[in-house]
Amino acid sequence: MGLYILHPNNIGRCGHICNASYAVSSDARGRQIGRKLVEDSLIQAKHHNFRIMQFNAVVAGNTRARRLYESLGFVPLGSIPEGFLMKDGHFEDIVLYYKNVGR
Repeated sequence: MGLYILHPNNIGRCGHICNASYAVSSDARGRQIGRKLVEDSLIQAKHHNFRIMQFNAVVAGNTRARRLYESLGFVPLGSIPEGFLMKDGHFEDIVLYYKNVGR
């Protein structure tokens, strides 16, 4: 139905920041799978002693993902104009997000 990958966003002095990527099968959309994946990744991030989760490249036009992240307390940090190359060859802005996952 879906999956996520959780890993450090960087190493060394920034190693307390993690990043996650998510995918939900098109057949499973609308069943709150994405929310469950993000919620579980936050639990796992805390369990693995990360302090912050950061998303480096949320496509600005992905309003469903952005609403989900913001509903879970993620804070948008700003955008990078034309930071993402779409499959059809055009560029879209990306938004960076972060959330403190605890200590």
